[in-house]
Amino acid sequence: MITKETAEKLKNGDESALDEIITKMTPIISGIIYNISRGSLSSADIEEITADTFITLWYGRDKIISERIEGYICTIAKNKTKNKIRDTKFRQAIDIEEVVVEDDMIVSGKIETEDAERALNHALDELGEPDREIILRYFFYYQTSSKIGTELGMNPQTVRTKIKRSKEKLKKLLVERGFIR
Repeated sequence: MITKETAEKLKNGDESALDEIITKMTPIISGIIYNISRGSLSSADIEEITADTFITLWYGRDKIISERIEGYICTIAKNKTKNKIRDTKFRQAIDIEEVVVEDDMIVSGKIETEDAERALNHALDELGEPDREIILRYFFYYQTSSKIGTELGMNPQTVRTKIKRSKEKLKKLLVERGFIR
């Protein structure tokens, strides 16, 4: 986890904070890129997108909300990956919308308003553990149910069931709050 202090140092232009973030986040970012591309990008492409993610973070550091820095970094990586796929004509290899959007519910990507972000975070908190962790890993870190199951010591089918039920609960909570129909 990136501490609030590290995020604040980054916002203030401390290069050592960027180095710390790169060390902590590179494996996660590489995994996100690989999972979004479903293995269709080369190692060099993944390294390039990873580096571009941190360059964008550095030049956009004034936009950082310290408590949300990891999500911000993951969103940068996701968008850069989608752009790379589009630019290199890999678009046919995957259906990006299938990865991100299901049933009128967007659980990843750019949150357009602070109210929507707060509502989503409250709804995620209401899921409780391990459901919250599973949803974050599946939709934000693009891990497969098998990988989540392995890392959390669960059967992959149990993970898939929890994802399905959690999506339904999240949708219901966000409908109640007026953020989706």
